[in-house]
Amino acid sequence: MLYPSNYVNKIIYRIKWVTQKNIEAVENKALKKEELKEKIRKNSSVNG
Repeated sequence: MLYPSNYVNKIIYRIKWVTQKNIEAVENKALKKEELKEKIRKNSSVNG
C-alpha cells in the first residue's frame, strides 16, 4: 500500500527531528558529565 507523499514526508521529517533531539540530549548529558568531573577534580585538588 502506498501512502501520499506529503504523509511520508511528514513521517521522515518527524524521524529526523526526533533523532536530532536525541543527539542533542546525549551531547548535553555528556557535557554536563564532563563539567561535573571537572568540578569534582577542582574541589579534590583544593581540599586534598
